[in-house]
Amino acid sequence: MKLARRYAILGALATVGSSFVSADNINPSKAFSIRCSNLPKSFQPDQKTTVLLAEFLPKGSTIINPSSLPECAITNTTILADICRLRLNVTTSSTSSTVMEAWMPADWSVKGRRFLMTGNGGLAGCIGFDDLNYYTSLGFATAGHNNGHEGNTGLPFYNRPEVLKDYVFRALLTATHVGKKAATHLYQQVVKNSYYIGCSTGGRQGLKAAQDFPEEFDGIIAGAPAHNWNNLMSAFAYYWKYVANQQNPLVMTADQWVAWRDEVIHQCDTIDGVADLVIEDPRKCRPRPEARLCAPGQTWNSNKCFTSYQVTFLRKLYEPFYGNNGTWLYPGFAPGDETITSFWIQAAPPQLPIDWYRYAVLSDPNWTIEKDFDLDTADYNNAVDAFNISTYKDLSKLKASGHKLIQYHGLADGSLTYEGSDLYYESNVRRLGLPSAQMDKFYRYFPISGLSHCATGKGAWFIGAANQFFNSPASPAGITGFDPAGGVVMSMVKWVEEGIAPETILGRGVGADGKATSTKDHCKYPKKSTYVGGDASKRTSWRCL
Repeated sequence: MKLARRYAILGALATVGSSFVSADNINPSKAFSIRCSNLPKSFQPDQKTTVLLAEFLPKGSTIINPSSLPECAITNTTILADICRLRLNVTTSSTSSTVMEAWMPADWSVKGRRFLMTGNGGLAGCIGFDDLNYYTSLGFATAGHNNGHEGNTGLPFYNRPEVLKDYVFRALLTATHVGKKAATHLYQQVVKNSYYIGCSTGGRQGLKAAQDFPEEFDGIIAGAPAHNWNNLMSAFAYYWKYVANQQNPLVMTADQWVAWRDEVIHQCDTIDGVADLVIEDPRKCRPRPEARLCAPGQTWNSNKCFTSYQVTFLRKLYEPFYGNNGTWLYPGFAPGDETITSFWIQAAPPQLPIDWYRYAVLSDPNWTIEKDFDLDTADYNNAVDAFNISTYKDLSKLKASGHKLIQYHGLADGSLTYEGSDLYYESNVRRLGLPSAQMDKFYRYFPISGLSHCATGKGAWFIGAANQFFNSPASPAGITGFDPAGGVVMSMVKWVEEGIAPETILGRGVGADGKATSTKDHCKYPKKSTYVGGDASKRTSWRCL
């Protein structure tokens, strides 16, 4: 998630909006850079679209990020390909607009003439610049947008239904239309195939496209989708208020969360037959917090054990969220990365559901989880279902379109449980009346063992997916050195363009040096990755059964 901002670029040419200094090893196509620089005058698709910036950025130049919003910072600041960067403002109604960017590589025509739209995260007011940067290096003309507002907050929704409509779906649809037009105009060639990729909120956006406008994309990749949105927001509020007893005092310290995560892995790691710190199938894992219960006279400081209150809390954490009259609303948290789960169980209530209820549902800036959230509130949220934010329709339109959907979800996702993806897949089996063999023709789901929420993890989590290209100890230089073949994006390309559907998605563990520490072929649901012997870090030691 990144915010629109000014850039200072080091490069080779003087272009619109920025200054360049001569750099070694950069020999861009002058014709391409001139076409890019002329876009403010030449690209005028309609009265709703305004060009804010057009500039040629050579490979190896550095973007200086001036943003003060940490959730919108670009982390991989080195440009990975010669590109034309186009920044636009597109009016969506009399009271709303979306800012978008299209990054278009110089080698687009020889790399398949592909267009790729990227998604957002959280409350989704930031452009995913790291994803734009990486996917242009693979030859895609790649676009992203701020979803109709800036920053990862719900305040822009307050008494502004058109902005909310942009967030739910319209900004995505609008930016897709304009992005395709921009690519066609710059290259003077039509887009051959169109794709989408996003994770979390971006995953929900992907399912939204698959459900409501699948004709826009030949292939859609939806990761860890935040669908069943209304109940997800209510679940975060419920677990904080009722399960953690309003966090007064803090139920678990950071050290205790780490200890509990490690205990869960210890209890469940070898269910698959090998100790590799990865819970291959958390569906078989039933953590027993009583194993760390303090005996009389023991404490955390003396024995690293948990109180009876903490044990009760931990057990309830994995239980589903039920509403009025015992109605099932949302699955409990998944075992595997409880340090991520702890984000929602802090001393203060989680801001995401607060913003959603205050500004999108109730238009009450004084609403609080502590005083105001209850099961009736959850029912009201479902009844409103703003612009169908729930995103839980079936995939009949996708099936009729002949286009493709790959859904993936980390099995160590301690934020949005994989069970939500399991349930969505199975609901489509029932509602469409199709067994998995026939669903495979247009919809394939890949659980990814060891993957936390969208990125990072203890297993072979790197699959070349959205939000996985950033600088960190686990992701040096944005992880751009791996062959993309077998990853989720190029597997989708192969399915769409060659008719070869993926049976597995290749994942890699990543060391601090950026090199692969493990490889694994993650299996297509409902098959499961099964250990067959040998070095667990090698893909040959696993089979899909």
